[in-house]
Amino acid sequence: MDIHLDTPETLVNAETLTPFVRRALHSDATQITIWDRQQMRGGVGLGTSVHRFSCQARDGDQTHTWSLILKVLHPVPGHDEPSHWFNWQREAAAYRSGWLDDLPGGIAAPCCFGVDDMLDGCYWLWLDEVQDDIGRKWPLEHYGVAARHLGQFNGAYLVRESWPTHRWLSRKGIRRHIESSAPAIEQVRQFQGRPLVHRFLAHGVDDLLFHAWGDRHRWLDLLDRLPQSICHHDAFRRNMFAQRQADSSFETVLIDWSYAGQGAIGAEVVPLVLGTVGFLEVDLSQARELERIVLDGYVQGLRDVGWQGAPWQVEMGYLASGNRYGLGSVKEILPLMLEDPPPVDVQAVYGCSVEELLDYWNEMWRVFEIIPRTRVLAQAHNL
Repeated sequence: MDIHLDTPETLVNAETLTPFVRRALHSDATQITIWDRQQMRGGVGLGTSVHRFSCQARDGDQTHTWSLILKVLHPVPGHDEPSHWFNWQREAAAYRSGWLDDLPGGIAAPCCFGVDDMLDGCYWLWLDEVQDDIGRKWPLEHYGVAARHLGQFNGAYLVRESWPTHRWLSRKGIRRHIESSAPAIEQVRQFQGRPLVHRFLAHGVDDLLFHAWGDRHRWLDLLDRLPQSICHHDAFRRNMFAQRQADSSFETVLIDWSYAGQGAIGAEVVPLVLGTVGFLEVDLSQARELERIVLDGYVQGLRDVGWQGAPWQVEMGYLASGNRYGLGSVKEILPLMLEDPPPVDVQAVYGCSVEELLDYWNEMWRVFEIIPRTRVLAQAHNL
């Protein structure tokens, strides 16, 4: 169904929403009586906007309340090559392919009620709004449960599932992500004297950053030699929802499949640790404990589906892929340090000031010690 509309703000109405609410409620007789739209803010990705539609509807003498998510994918020039890391069309293609309807392991995607091609080139994704059955704050132990589901998901493509052949799956995404930061790395070198840049690079983080950049080809080549699977690549806390099943176990629902594709074993849990901590979802004092819980859970998930490889390969994939956040994110961090006002509402997204955020990220580099630990592990295994 093509809906030739311009913007959700002006052109969505009860008539537009009715088919999706009927699909959600499994009733062709449902009539919307009240509806409202709210634009979602905080952490929305490149070229996307997200809107929440809450509805009240009647079906005979029954009244139902429901909510839908409309995710709008806007064209991003230069990002439409199918396997590109930032392919802006990927999530629409993933939902249309049917691949997300039945994923292996304890992983699921939200129900998609429709994908519309718009006259302005956008895609509109109509999605079920997923609720978390634990709540906003997960106990650390549940990150291990989610990591086990990710291990089952990745492991299935290592040992039994045929790889999907879709052209739109990302290829060598972490390599592309990191290499795209080259101009930003040079700007960081150039502007080290700026107050906010200096703040981010303090306490030896400048040496860690520039040494990591110099060694990047070694770690990227090493990643290519590790066992490869299909990954979500953005499974951090804000993209994950715990849903309790009938037997009281949990399923992990993942939103935002825009980076999905090839990845080395262990790469999948980098966002679950570094992304979760980086967005202040887990206190930095618990960061290394979170890391241990996640890596243990992930290996257990791999074992669940029959993978019998060495655990050090998981750790190596995790550590070497950690450069994605250390190096690949520099181009996102740089505008926060150089532009006034910054292009992102830091208070809304992170709940703190720019200065506080840069101090926090600086400390993250020092707490995780990704680069020194990668070198030690590589030497231990003659890599």
